[in-house]
Amino acid sequence: MSDESSRTAPARRAAYGARSEVEQLQDVPGAYHINTDDGLITVQVEGRVDAADLTRLGRSLLADSDYDPEFPQLIDLRGLRPDPRGDLETLTRFVHQDYRRRVGGSVAVVIDEHLESRHCADIFLLTCAIHEAELFAEYDQALKWLMRRAFAGGTAAGSAEEHDAADHDPDQAPE
Repeated sequence: MSDESSRTAPARRAAYGARSEVEQLQDVPGAYHINTDDGLITVQVEGRVDAADLTRLGRSLLADSDYDPEFPQLIDLRGLRPDPRGDLETLTRFVHQDYRRRVGGSVAVVIDEHLESRHCADIFLLTCAIHEAELFAEYDQALKWLMRRAFAGGTAAGSAEEHDAADHDPDQAPE
């Protein structure tokens, strides 16, 4: 198991770095970090969260003065426990109308095996709405995919092959 995937939730959150002013909204149960030196945006959300919380976090990210739509994004939703009373329609509208229009870089979304299948399906559909996005169950694979695309100038046409390559474990026997 990698160091990243074995970290506790507070340790993972600390690894994302300092929060910007816009991001420090008390009612948003997540964190994002815009690393302007490396050209990477990381988002981490965990715990009981409703769709309105995710929409507020997304709006905060887009409003941040350091936000660059060309930066690749790593969205870590491991540990997310969606509140079923949340308004998914508002989040869907935000992703389809605002967010995807303001994202030019690749987006890797990571979920964990504890997420209920109906929530996995919702996240999958939202991920599909973003032009150059992929959904992953493993953090390390998402990071590898994102790094390959960011440093090799990956395109949407190569995404399926790159995703398959990220899934390949050289220490594992073929099925």
